[in-house]
Amino acid sequence: MIYDAIIVGAGPAGSVTAFHLARRGLRVLIIEKASLPRYKACGGGLTSKALRNLPFDVGPVVELQAIGGMLTYQGRLILKVDTARPIASLVRRDLFDRYLASKAVEAGATLYDGLAYTGYEEQEDLITAITSQGNYSGRVLVGADGVRSRVARQAGLLLEREIGVALEAELAVPGSGLSEQGFYATFDFGALPYGYGWVFPKRDHLSAGVFHARPGKDALLRDYLKSFIDSQEVLAHNETVNLRGHHIPLGGHPQALHKERLLLVGDAANLADPWLGEGLYYAILSGMLAADAITQALEADSLDLSAYTLRVNDEIVRDFGYARIFAWLVYHLPRLGTFLMQKSETLQDIVFGVMRGDITFEELVGRLVGGLPNILIQVLNPAKSAPVYRSQS
Repeated sequence: MIYDAIIVGAGPAGSVTAFHLARRGLRVLIIEKASLPRYKACGGGLTSKALRNLPFDVGPVVELQAIGGMLTYQGRLILKVDTARPIASLVRRDLFDRYLASKAVEAGATLYDGLAYTGYEEQEDLITAITSQGNYSGRVLVGADGVRSRVARQAGLLLEREIGVALEAELAVPGSGLSEQGFYATFDFGALPYGYGWVFPKRDHLSAGVFHARPGKDALLRDYLKSFIDSQEVLAHNETVNLRGHHIPLGGHPQALHKERLLLVGDAANLADPWLGEGLYYAILSGMLAADAITQALEADSLDLSAYTLRVNDEIVRDFGYARIFAWLVYHLPRLGTFLMQKSETLQDIVFGVMRGDITFEELVGRLVGGLPNILIQVLNPAKSAPVYRSQS
């Protein structure tokens, strides 16, 4: 069979691309090297904008919703806020990814997991994916194979990547720890230089991790993670269920994301924000944009995929430029930023707004500039400062 699209990788970007294409009646093959479900190191936070862009309900695999946020600094509670809408819906990535792949299959895609992709060959009117168990030919190849994308390397795309690194532990804790954490997501920008630590609640355990938003320093992450875990009271008497590190692409520089009959989506396309390293929303959005570009190219019989690169750079990467500005401020002045967050409700609303996905990073920077006088008034007037705990309207 000649497929319309062959997708390498069954993560969110690959499965969403496959779903949209298969639903339009195209012949789609997904190749995944692991057998699903497979463990994926990730906090598993789905923002409201990610949920809005998913073409189906993912309620069956949502563990719980984070109804608010806690800000700590080197373990000391600075702020606890109930937000008007959840900060994120929290999922386990192994179950979430398998669910997305199953939706793509239901839409008509074919999935071969446990099949290692090794390379591709181009013919005049086809592109052939070479695997450990045979070759498959199609009209378009989609690289959805992560930050170390073999597809990208072979195509000569994104050869110079800026990459951060995260280390995450799934921790079994006593019931008292689960109760104390509740339905809150914790962030600590004093956990390590140029990065942050997090604690996310799951149904029967807590996820804790550290993210370093710069290349290198991988060897120090275990020490940073241990210190961060030790600083969080809710993580006392824990038992490590799983410990895994992973690299995260730090987007923000416009580059070509296509070449002839192939294009890149998700982490393979360097689509994670350079502040928190969040990539699920951008995986979902890039999958949708890729499906649009592939459909249009096949219908026109032109195989011109340049519209995809243009749209991603305009709709995603451009906003990452503003995220880089904010990340630079937060990571160079973590103590000051934490202090300002503690004192200013205006700043809290802005930051939690971008965490939820209600506003873009460009809007965040604009609101910071426009709201600076009000932020300073709140900081300098202790009587009107935000309390450590409050409910947000």
